[in-house]
Amino acid sequence: MLTQIVRYGRMAKLQYTSIRCRVRAHWTSEGSVFAGTISSTCHSVEIHTEIESDDDPALIAAVIANAQGGCYADAALSQPVPVFRTVDLNKSNLDVDAFPRQIRRRSS
Repeated sequence: MLTQIVRYGRMAKLQYTSIRCRVRAHWTSEGSVFAGTISSTCHSVEIHTEIESDDDPALIAAVIANAQGGCYADAALSQPVPVFRTVDLNKSNLDVDAFPRQIRRRSS
């Protein structure tokens, strides 16, 4: 988000004294890595932006609204998208799903 705010702000010739963005994600994980049942869920993401500027609040609000619309991370989190994963091991494709999820502990 901050990248887009700065980028679009430059396009609009905004003058910022200070700009900061804090992102906080709320997650839970459950299950076991060793049992192969681990799963995580993201419940919410909070984005708090602090801006100091003498420019017109309407112009700053317009830049923020456009930054929200142009933020790739915001779009990926707020609109479900398919995720395609591939893994190469030693330069060959590894079909992760062809193997058990359980992790065996190695002896010392």
